Amino acid sequence: MFKHSLHLTAHQSGFTLIELMIAIAVIAILTAIGLPTYQGYVQKAAMTDMLQTMSHYKSAVEICAFEQGKLSACHSGSNGIADTKTTNYVASIKVASGLITIIGRNTLSGLTVVLTPTINTTNGDISWSKNCQTNPLNNGLTQACNDVFRF
Repeated sequence: MFKHSLHLTAHQSGFTLIELMIAIAVIAILTAIGLPTYQGYVQKAAMTDMLQTMSHYKSAVEICAFEQGKLSACHSGSNGIADTKTTNYVASIKVASGLITIIGRNTLSGLTVVLTPTINTTNGDISWSKNCQTNPLNNGLTQACNDVFRF
């Protein structure tokens, strides 16, 4: 009658070591490219928080300078300027003679932004200049600061 031969063939399934190594290499390359970009976005978002926090102090210094006629009277805790304030990304804000110093924390740790007002004696306007001070090894934070704090 019919003869059946039983031949069992084993089919291997799964990934080879080379395929796994290639997949890991691709993931590592994508991570190396994506992580700095993501950190840059996080830093810029934190800088925006810092900028919003600072804007109240900037306005208060301008009002103080107009009312007092000089910047030297404008300090934290006097003439309508609030004492230091902290947020998730701001460790402190201090005002001394109109000069605003903001110290970052968390994502912005190591960043100090100094805003310097100058009164234009011709028209009475106040112009601002900024100085972003960071750890020399953190150029990305310096660049983000210069991008966000544009005066």
